[in-house]
Amino acid sequence: MSKQKGDNVLMIPGAVGWELWSGSAATAYQPLLQTEAFYALEVEKLPAGILNFALPVRQLVALPFKAQTDDLSLLPDMASIHLEHHGVRPNLEGGELADYFVYSSEGKDTVLTPVVLTAPQEGELPRKSPNAFDVSARCLSMPRGKVAVWQELGRWVFGLGDGDRLLYFQCLPGDSLDERAGRDISLALTQLKLQGVLEAAPDELILWTSGGVTDPRPEEVKAFSSGAGLNLTSTAKPAPHWPTPPSRLLPADVRAERMAVKGRRNRNLMIAAMLVAYVGILAFFTMQYLRSGDEAQRLERKVAGLGPETQELLAHQEKWDELAPVTESDFYPYEVFHRVVKAAPTPSGNNKPVRLIKAVILNQYREVEGEEQVVRTITLRGNAADTKDVASFDIALKGNEDLSDFEWSTPPPQKGKGERWEFNYSGSVPILIN
Repeated sequence: MSKQKGDNVLMIPGAVGWELWSGSAATAYQPLLQTEAFYALEVEKLPAGILNFALPVRQLVALPFKAQTDDLSLLPDMASIHLEHHGVRPNLEGGELADYFVYSSEGKDTVLTPVVLTAPQEGELPRKSPNAFDVSARCLSMPRGKVAVWQELGRWVFGLGDGDRLLYFQCLPGDSLDERAGRDISLALTQLKLQGVLEAAPDELILWTSGGVTDPRPEEVKAFSSGAGLNLTSTAKPAPHWPTPPSRLLPADVRAERMAVKGRRNRNLMIAAMLVAYVGILAFFTMQYLRSGDEAQRLERKVAGLGPETQELLAHQEKWDELAPVTESDFYPYEVFHRVVKAAPTPSGNNKPVRLIKAVILNQYREVEGEEQVVRTITLRGNAADTKDVASFDIALKGNEDLSDFEWSTPPPQKGKGERWEFNYSGSVPILIN
């Protein structure tokens, strides 16, 4: 089927390779192309128009939980805390790699599913920059009260949900359906029930097939169903759709490209504004020239000389702003480290209650709330003989006036080698560059 005018293109992982579908919110998606390409970069000649990209299940982790609140404004922080509690922290340099989706809300309880994306590696993103990203499982309508099982890029995956609402998804071990894969599903369902996010156990497995040679054999289906302890029904994989609204996931490479485009657009607007102002000034003094003769000629020559000087001044200011992390003492890593050391508890005699083993202080340019800023980050690793000493350092660090602008992440200390307690702290603060 050819792509219609106004349709979007959806790139989604198929059973053995990437698939292209065409459609819109008002029309059902229709297949455009099926490939055997394992890497998205290998798919060539992408159609023109808006490209939406469905991320494979194998690249994401889902950690649903029940939040005892109906205040939607609290959910982003609660989702972030839940991920940190489980030791799943997205790479801060990898872009927007974490998001959450609300599954249900009843009374004061809200069930939501935070997800974390592994930063895409070389070849895992398409040649054309996508307009938006989402989880492939959210692009398929989940059968209510059942477990959907399908194949993505040679791996079997499963998902739980209710129509467009997705509760959980996971990649199964190995490349084939067998009893072990069925037991993995049974274990996942048990954990979800114990966590209180799954009230009623699913009563059936729905196997979505592609009609190709990769579909499982009858003996594999039987072993898989036995391992899961559920009856199994096979049916053709449904056509995908694009979720509304899409996720906020955005890998670093695509975000950097958008920032570069935005920067070029802003520079072009600034140059255009300067040209308009310049032409306006020139027109004004031209009128004066017509009125005042020689005096107007003198002013016109003066205005004509402003152009190069203005460009040189702007270029000089831009270069100076870029050197701010080096030339301004407030950006010096040594100055920041000195403030951290001052916050540590004062040792008595030879006793050092807190030892700093490693301190990494970086100043990097990032886009924060639409502004290009230098973000200073601190990573501290150390240990102490007692958790009370770590707690004292935590309180002193957050209470230090010289470090009050930092947003700190101070997870509980962990037992290290010997008798000492190890801690890993991090903090960041954006600094506007004028």
